[in-house]
Amino acid sequence: MIKIKVSKAHEGKIRQGYPWIFHYQMQNENVEGKSGDLAVVYDSKNRFLAIGLFDPESDIRLRILQIRNPVKIDGDFFAERFSLALQLRESLVGEGTTGYRVINGENDGFPGLVLDRYESTAVLKLYTAAWIPFLEVLLLLFKSQLSVDRCVLRWSRNALESKAISDKWREGRILFGDPVEGPVRFRENEIIFEADVLSGQKTGFFLDQRDNRQHIRLLSEGKSVLNVFSYTGGFSIYAFLGGARSVIEVDTNSFALATSKQNLMLNYPNRNFSLEEFSQVKADGFDKLAGLESANQKFDLVILDPPAFARRNKQTKTALSAYTKLAEAGARVVAKDGILFAASCSVHVKAQDFYQAVFSGIQFAGRKYEEVRRTGHA
Repeated sequence: MIKIKVSKAHEGKIRQGYPWIFHYQMQNENVEGKSGDLAVVYDSKNRFLAIGLFDPESDIRLRILQIRNPVKIDGDFFAERFSLALQLRESLVGEGTTGYRVINGENDGFPGLVLDRYESTAVLKLYTAAWIPFLEVLLLLFKSQLSVDRCVLRWSRNALESKAISDKWREGRILFGDPVEGPVRFRENEIIFEADVLSGQKTGFFLDQRDNRQHIRLLSEGKSVLNVFSYTGGFSIYAFLGGARSVIEVDTNSFALATSKQNLMLNYPNRNFSLEEFSQVKADGFDKLAGLESANQKFDLVILDPPAFARRNKQTKTALSAYTKLAEAGARVVAKDGILFAASCSVHVKAQDFYQAVFSGIQFAGRKYEEVRRTGHA
């Protein structure tokens, strides 16, 4: 068992529920551990503080599973947490929504692990190879309690570099069940979507933006909408269902744009959209925004939902600068009395820092603003 100590300041954070210990926060280790080893954190008086998953290849050296009271980390431990996660999502299950997040990482006590469901397909995404020793146990739980046809394994970009990943746990492997034949279909708030669970971003769809998509729906009536970094068109379809007058999508990914168009047709099978109503542009978001400003084009609602600008903690400063520049570019093409919706999925960027970056960008654009709402993930 690995023994870890941290500073008194970080002890307090852990007691309050902070789920990570970065390598620079560790004062000592009594042994060189391997990925997936259990490590115990002791306080300054040598009392048990926490236990978690050790990962020597990650900046996040320890992902905490349990604080305060010692427990045995085994199948029963994970079964109890999985059962609670399922109970919390009972209100989401039904014909209207068949795509949702079953396990939301740290929030459900599974740090660095996400499990999404797309109707009859489950997708397990891991952000650390430290979960490998426990995968067999977890798969038994998923198989017995989820009632899905298959489970697909996905890795985060950083975790995929781990030397601990063998062919058995390779990216895109079907962990159990039938092979995947093309995109999988699911419903969200009665809306039909398709997701590429084998190679799409995240687990194939941004399920965590569900509530924000619904909010966009309520804001869109009669509006011209610019959806930058549109991916597979979730915000666009909600905007149309909310009565948007027109939508322009901007993304660099041709496959994502094609999927977005397919998703639109699934929900509007009998409608032929004109170019004035719906159009797509394959381009860099920053470049397209600059071009729209030069052409003096304005939009009632501008959506900025870029990919993560900070995948590591050391990239935070650069990311905040990018968010400021993006907000400035977006604000320059918002019509008078229009709305700017800005989102971040950079886990290393603190919420308040992100908000300030957006506000600074709007001010640099010379626009006055009123903050209407702050939201989070679903």
